[in-house]
Amino acid sequence: MTFSQGWDAGFKAVLIYIGIVFGWLIAIEEHLPDRDTSVIIMNVVGIAAGAAFFIYRRSVCRAQRAAAEAEIAALMQEDA
Repeated sequence: MTFSQGWDAGFKAVLIYIGIVFGWLIAIEEHLPDRDTSVIIMNVVGIAAGAAFFIYRRSVCRAQRAAAEAEIAALMQEDA
């Protein structure tokens, strides 16, 4: 994963967290009786979703890099 890919994935993970926080505050929090518990659950869900997205993007980038390296190796063998 290059720096720019990591930066992009990290930024999108933060946006996912922010989106979950706003969605939670608009749609879910009013239905829960305890506000402190709601905030803790909201943060856990937001962080988990952001981290899961980042890990997914990292695995996709690694797979793309492996495919590109395999293609380069095949092209190098054709030339030899």
